[in-house]
Amino acid sequence: MLRNIVDIAVLYLRMTYSSPAVLIFQLVMPLVFTAMTGVASSGFAPGDEEFAGWPVAVALQDEGDLGTDFLARLEADPALAVQLKTQEEGIAAVEEEAVVAALTIPANFSEALSAGNDVALDFTMNAGQVVEAQPVEQAVLAVLGQMQASLAAAQRSTNVAASLGLFEAGVNQADYFDESVKRANAAWQQPPITVVTQQETRIESAENQIPIGINQSSPGMMVMFAMFTMLGGAITLIQERQEGTLSRLLIMPVRKVAVLTGKLSGVFVTGILQIIILIVAGAYLFSVPWGQSPLALALLILAFAFAITSLGMLMAALTRTPAQANSLNTIIVLAMASLGGAWWPLEIVPQWMQTLGRLFPTSWAMTGFHDIITRGLGLTAVLPEVAVLLAYGVLFLAIGAWRFRYE
Repeated sequence: MLRNIVDIAVLYLRMTYSSPAVLIFQLVMPLVFTAMTGVASSGFAPGDEEFAGWPVAVALQDEGDLGTDFLARLEADPALAVQLKTQEEGIAAVEEEAVVAALTIPANFSEALSAGNDVALDFTMNAGQVVEAQPVEQAVLAVLGQMQASLAAAQRSTNVAASLGLFEAGVNQADYFDESVKRANAAWQQPPITVVTQQETRIESAENQIPIGINQSSPGMMVMFAMFTMLGGAITLIQERQEGTLSRLLIMPVRKVAVLTGKLSGVFVTGILQIIILIVAGAYLFSVPWGQSPLALALLILAFAFAITSLGMLMAALTRTPAQANSLNTIIVLAMASLGGAWWPLEIVPQWMQTLGRLFPTSWAMTGFHDIITRGLGLTAVLPEVAVLLAYGVLFLAIGAWRFRYE
């Protein structure tokens, strides 16, 4: 019986790969979709570089100490990336969207602040970058507010000193004012009232890393197109049943179980071959890190292929015509791929979609592949997924074999 099973499986493989169109659908299209969806989904990834601050052009026209101090405070703000330019260059940079805003510190800045007068700063933003310019504007106003507060405190201190007769006793008023400004500025470094912001942070570890880019699209497209291939084997069974091929095989000295096992073995091997080729292509063409545990990857592939082959058997048992099977095949694959995490990570969808997705074998397969690829885990981590996929396979195969009709 084993020889009959092998012969039927080999015949299925020859018939499957005799058409160049099959190679295009099983190999070329998955790689094209992998590249396209990988590039698209990588845009959701946070950049590797740290945020360097909002770019802002600053034109310093004031030659006084307060203008220099104002510029130094802006440059020290981690939210800003200050670029020294002339006023004309700054406005041109805003128009070209090279910076989000341009600030001009006028020539009378130090004089006006020292006299306690209002200061008009020329702040220019692009109408298309209003949202980006808002944090820059707030940072500028915050620095200006600190300087005005320091000057106001120094002026009050100087007035009190004058009322006490310190300057008549020989204390230099200008030096006293400058020292008061320094003390007020130092007080800003350790303000008496602080606001403590608490934020719950999701600690990034191997267990909760979300796959993105090629690491998501490579296993995702592999899972989806492998399902198309293996479930397509069910259509072959229906066609042969409709054409009477299965009935003729039963006339020969071949047992029913050998015929069915041979057909399913061919479907199973076809899916395995496709997955292996796509894994190798993903590793060499897209640098997908397929983990450090070949055993874990092999067990996951075998379990997934067994589950989907068995699902194809169930589909062959529940449909009567190839047209019905084709329609059902498309619905099943697209539904399981989208809801099961082959199109996007399940971690980014609402909780109810995550719960729904766990009902499909694809979600367990994708979790296992992400454990290997994204999280760098090994055999122990994927054993639960392997067990669930095998359970799905046994269930589908049992129902499909029970309901399948050869005629």
